[in-house]
Amino acid sequence: MTIETPRTGDALRVGRRVELADATAADYEQFVEWLSPDGDVAALTGDVSERVTVDALHADAASGAHFCTMRGLDGERVGMVKFHRVGGAQDTTFEISGAIGSSDLWSRGYGAEGFGLVVEHLFEDLRAHRLQFWVGLFNEPMLQMVMRTRFFVLEGVLRERKFFKGEYHDVAMWSMLRHEYEALFIRGEWEGRPGQDAWFGTGSEPKAAARRTLAEYLRRGTFTALTPFER
Repeated sequence: MTIETPRTGDALRVGRRVELADATAADYEQFVEWLSPDGDVAALTGDVSERVTVDALHADAASGAHFCTMRGLDGERVGMVKFHRVGGAQDTTFEISGAIGSSDLWSRGYGAEGFGLVVEHLFEDLRAHRLQFWVGLFNEPMLQMVMRTRFFVLEGVLRERKFFKGEYHDVAMWSMLRHEYEALFIRGEWEGRPGQDAWFGTGSEPKAAARRTLAEYLRRGTFTALTPFER
């Protein structure tokens, strides 16, 4: 993830191998082909195997979702990204999802760089406070990518939340906050995450008290969705 060349032509963000641009009507047609139940799709999150139409994408966009196209620097479409604001008008929390379109393009770094470009766009251009995304635990490539970067915080697991290929799967939520983004990519403080105790000293006293209450609950060894993964 780099902040080097913010815009070129109609691109929102430009990386070393791909660029991020607002989706066009022709792009929507391609998205529908990629996202069809029989399509050859590598999903960045859990949004797969659901029947999608151009009208449905336009309706989604009309309700506040924003679709972007990932293009190679030669102009070829390689994938798509969707993000939308979560919460009210003053809440700058965004949720991201997306896909790489063809198996020929998997494991080439397009998804990782495209995902990084949308993260930059949200924090730099739209002044996000928080971004979040889901990873279905059936999606090993995306899970490996997120764990390898170590930029995002695992927040929790929704048990058997997503039905995919005949069975229910767990889904994990990951996030990044603005102060983490700035520490990592603006100031270069790669080891600069606040310590565990610092979390309880931020925000108002009621906010800190609620966090301490939850921490005490977890210290009792109560079963949670993460407990099976800790053994």
